[in-house]
Amino acid sequence: MKRLRVATLGVAFTLLTSAGCSADSSPHGADAMKTACDGIIDSGAINEARTSSDFDDLHVASDSTSHASAAKTILSEDHAAYACRISRNDSTEPKSDALYIKYTPGLNRLFPADQAQSYSSYRAYKLGSGMQATMEAGGADIYYPCHTKGKDAPFSVTGSFYSTLDLLPETRFRTLFRSTEEMSKLLKCENSIKFPDPEKMKSLPLQND
Repeated sequence: MKRLRVATLGVAFTLLTSAGCSADSSPHGADAMKTACDGIIDSGAINEARTSSDFDDLHVASDSTSHASAAKTILSEDHAAYACRISRNDSTEPKSDALYIKYTPGLNRLFPADQAQSYSSYRAYKLGSGMQATMEAGGADIYYPCHTKGKDAPFSVTGSFYSTLDLLPETRFRTLFRSTEEMSKLLKCENSIKFPDPEKMKSLPLQND
């Protein structure tokens, strides 16, 4: 009887160990960032993120997201979709996200076309050709028109980047711009969508208090 109990416990321990190894074998940390977002997160962003306290716990979110699936959702269902999600653990809960990129069709401009200043809560950027960008704590947004065949007027697309990781504003923009370039191809935008070097971007002047 004792031998049977020992054997049973041994099997249970093996199963638990195997399950733990299996769960831990999914990409995490640097590997999660490399494989997420269809590979648009570069080594510079990954190195910056290493200083974040939860870096080693990062996982690609359990639900499947990609630029292709986001573009398909926008074109066929006309509603927002995630192109990328990285969570702080192996979870599908949005509250666990350490980084995400989301695209929404049909929203209004990020700020009025005649706006001439930034504010303490966010920086505003005019990028030309109807494109706008904003930067605030932890996030960055891009707004652009997409001209496609079969439509008399362009439809707008807003890309939103958010992260709890320690990433510089330029890194957030660089990652969002690379993602948006990929999305514009998948959405088959025929207008030229070119973004400036984030290192050289200048926001509208800050409002004087």
